[in-house]
Formats: sequence, C-alpha cells, structure tokens
Amino acid sequence: MSQARAVASNTIVQIAGRFAGNLLGVVTIAVMMRSLGTDGFGAYTTTVSFLQFFGILVDFGLTLTMARMISDDSHNEGRVASNVLTLRLFSAMVFFGLAPIVGLLFPYPPLVKTAIAVGALSFFTMTVSQVLTGIFQKHLATSRSALADTCGRVTLLAGVVFASVTGAGLLPVIASLVAGNAVQFGISFYYARKLTKLELAFDMAMWRTIIKESWPIGLSIAFNLVYLKGDVVILSLLRPQAEVGLYGAAYKVLDVITVIPTIFMGLMLPILARAWAAGNHEEFRRKLSKAFDALSLIALPLAFGTFVVARDLMSFVGGGRFANSGLYLGILMIAGAAVFWSALFGYSVVAMGMQKKMIGAYAVDAALSLALYAYAIPRYGATGAAWVTVFSECFIALITAAAVLSTLRHMPKLGVFMKAAAASALMAVSVWLAAPLNVLVRVAIGGGVYVALVIAFGAVTKETLASFKKTAVQ
Repeated sequence: MSQARAVASNTIVQIAGRFAGNLLGVVTIAVMMRSLGTDGFGAYTTTVSFLQFFGILVDFGLTLTMARMISDDSHNEGRVASNVLTLRLFSAMVFFGLAPIVGLLFPYPPLVKTAIAVGALSFFTMTVSQVLTGIFQKHLATSRSALADTCGRVTLLAGVVFASVTGAGLLPVIASLVAGNAVQFGISFYYARKLTKLELAFDMAMWRTIIKESWPIGLSIAFNLVYLKGDVVILSLLRPQAEVGLYGAAYKVLDVITVIPTIFMGLMLPILARAWAAGNHEEFRRKLSKAFDALSLIALPLAFGTFVVARDLMSFVGGGRFANSGLYLGILMIAGAAVFWSALFGYSVVAMGMQKKMIGAYAVDAALSLALYAYAIPRYGATGAAWVTVFSECFIALITAAAVLSTLRHMPKLGVFMKAAAASALMAVSVWLAAPLNVLVRVAIGGGVYVALVIAFGAVTKETLASFKKTAVQ
C-alpha cells in the first residue's frame, strides 16, 4: 500500500474510531450529568481539572517529542521509544504521587480531595498510554490505538452506568476512570511492543537529548494549560460547585469536538516534519494550505451551529438541570473554532522546530488570561470565564499563525474559508427556523443544508476532495 493510501486509510480508521469513542464519551458524560447532578458534576469537573495540571507536568512535551524523533530516520526508534516511556513512567509516579498531597492544601470538600487521590491512578495510566501514540502514528497503525481507546471507554461507561444505577455517587465514577484508562494502557502497550522494541531504558545521553527536545514543548503546553484549565480551577475556588458543574458540562462537549483537529494534526505532524527536515518548503506550504482549508470547513459550521442549538443540546445531553450550561457552550464554541487553527499552526511550530521561539507567546497568553480570569470570574462567574477562554484561544491562534506564516513567507488563500463562513451562517439560520423540532433533527437539517451549500458555493468539489487526498497525505 502506498503512503498516500496508508495515511488516508489510517485517517479514516482513526476518525471512525474517535467518532465511536466520542459517541461513547458523550453517552458516558450524559449518564454522569444525570446521575451526579450539577453539584456532583461540579465536583467531578474540579477533580479532573485539578489533576490535568499534574498531567501536563508529567507530559512535558514527551508525546510530541516522541512522534517527532521517531519520524526522523537518524534516530533509532526502539531506543528513543524505550527511553521516552521510561521517562514518562518515572515522572508520572513522582507528580501523581504529589497530586493528592497538594490537593489537601486546597479548600475543597473532603469528597473532592478523596476523588483527587483516587483519580491520580487514572491519570497515571492515561499519561503513560498517551506517549505510545507516536508509535502508532509512525507505523500507520492507528486502528490499534483506536481499539484500545474504544475498549477503555466501554469499560468506563460500564462502570459509570453501574454507579448511576446503584446511586453510588462520585467516587465509583472516578474508580471507573481508573479502570477504563488501565484497560486502554494495557491494550496500547501490547500492540506497541509488536511494532517496536519497548523496555525500561536509562540511557542518560538519550535522556538529555529527549529533554532538550521536549522542554520547549512542555513549557509551552504548561502555559497553554494555564489559560485552558485555569478558569475551572479558579471557578472552583470562588463559585458554587453547581456553577462549576454547568460550566464543566459545556466544556466536556467542547472537548469532544476539539479532538477533531488533534486527530488531524497528529497524523499530519510526521509528514510535515519530514517535509521541513528535507528542506522541501514548497511541499510544506502546500500541505499547510490544504490543512487550513479542511479545518475551516469543519470549524466554522460547528461554531455557528452550536451557538444556535446550545441550550437544547445541553438539555438533551444532561437533562433540564443543565439547560443553562448552553449559554456557556455557545460562547466556548467560538474558542473551539479557534482551537482548530491554533492546532494547525501549533503543530506546524513543532514540525518546524520553532518551539523555543514560541515560549514567550504562550507565557504572555497565560499571564494575560490569568489576570483576566482573576478579574472576570469574581464579577461575572462562568460567563466571564468563557469569554476569557475565547480571548485566550484566539490570541494564541493569531500569534502562532503569524510566526509560522512569516517564516514560510506564505499566506493560505481564504476562498474556502469565506465560502464555508457564508454556508455556516445560512445553515445557522435554517437551524434557528427549525426551532420547534427535536434538537437532533435540527442538527441533521443543519448538516444537510451546510453540505449542500458548500458544494453549491464551490468550496468543496470532486477535484477538491481528490486534491485533499493527494496533497495532504502523500
């Protein structure tokens, strides 16, 4: 099978797997929301957001560094993978061992502190599993990682359903997270070992090389997490858990949607990195432009459409108690659209080896966001947090775009973007006019109208689809 066909096949498989996984995720979140209520889901959101800060310290850019280094033929894949895995294991043990202790210092209820201690085990296995992703991407074997992800999500859903039926509350839900992530790691590790040599490795020279490559990425991601999750942590300290639950529910839906650019750019990263390393800048520009068009075609209708159906969508997912979280979701989806382009240019920064140059930009974004959160959340609560998140994502998307495009001396054409925007706006009107209908029917109508319009406007043609397939993945 040619590389183009292999990448296209893996893209389809991973998207299908992620679709199935996200569908399971939505069902799982819906069961949690209905079972835990706004206060309980607020406690769940606080627990997970708190642990995510430790997760980013554990990651330290190792996941992206693994993908980049093993895509470079000058490195021995088994040696790199084994040393990265060992680094991840030891950093996970240290930081997730500290998480419950640090949690005791926060003014959280005892239940949340206990949940943090239990949840640390879940994040331990999850972060170790994540570092194996680069192996599956390089070998175009993403069907195996998709299988592991799906099995983990099925395990989680089964545990959450059991907790809901028995009325057991938050801690069994967190325990289900532990079980689900353990299953995912076990399957991922089994398949990864079939693709490359994996063992405990303490090659200090390699560790220095890996850390040298990783620290700019890790520091940038840490700043990124400050403005992405700082809102939830500050909100959890200043506002009632019920408000945190409403905001967290909207964020969960956003997380499901924004996995799309992560999948897409995760597959594109090795290809972009090889093109840049080979000095083939024209090829890099061509792939970047096609990726920009593809992501625009997805991001814009999601933002426009979600804004119209947000309240009904949240009621459908979590029940009437979560209807008000639709306000937050409508705002957050503006940030969600920006994530598509920040992912495009952020991954391009990594492919071009410009991580160090971008640290200052991420630091400025984090500092501005923290200052704005500190001002907005006490005054406007979750609404203020949502608008600051919009600012943060738009800011970093623009900064990374400017850095990449100025280096490339290239500007993607905006024809497809403008046509997608026009089609999305008209689609949103059609969904709004269909307001009396069930929200899923309205979403289906919107999808049909959008597809028809982008074809009518010439944003998508048979030649365009053939070009995406040929130029984006060959």
